[in-house]
Amino acid sequence: MTTAQDQVRSLLREDVAPILRAAGFRGTERSFAIPSPDWFAQIGVQTSAVSTSMRSKLTLNAQVIPKAFWKEVRVERQYPAKPSPNTHYGRGGEFWQVRVGELVDGNDRWWELDDRGTRRRQLAVELTDLIIDVVLPAMMSRMLRQSSES
Repeated sequence: MTTAQDQVRSLLREDVAPILRAAGFRGTERSFAIPSPDWFAQIGVQTSAVSTSMRSKLTLNAQVIPKAFWKEVRVERQYPAKPSPNTHYGRGGEFWQVRVGELVDGNDRWWELDDRGTRRRQLAVELTDLIIDVVLPAMMSRMLRQSSES
């Protein structure tokens, strides 16, 4: 029996990941990053705790954090060696973390996928278009802005 979570994994692995890799991202299934020696610039896929085997809800989180800053604070704050794009570490200053729906219209946005994969291809197009057309430019802008402020 295929579950909604199986459909989400297939959506990310088979439909979303190849397009994001072609756009320059690296990563797998739940986390994609823009390769950079200076930045943790990541997109994370977060599923909802209210997801069931028949219906799964997911959202996307974007994060840009300078690696030098992360190195300074991680030991003091007991953070992992690499930040997770689905973990909120704080607002302002060096941390830029946002739910991608906020970049579109200021609202939190969740998508649903059922155990049959209904609308899976359309969802893949919607997510990849959003990432490439809205999220990636916002991340690049944030990196450029923070670089010029340093």
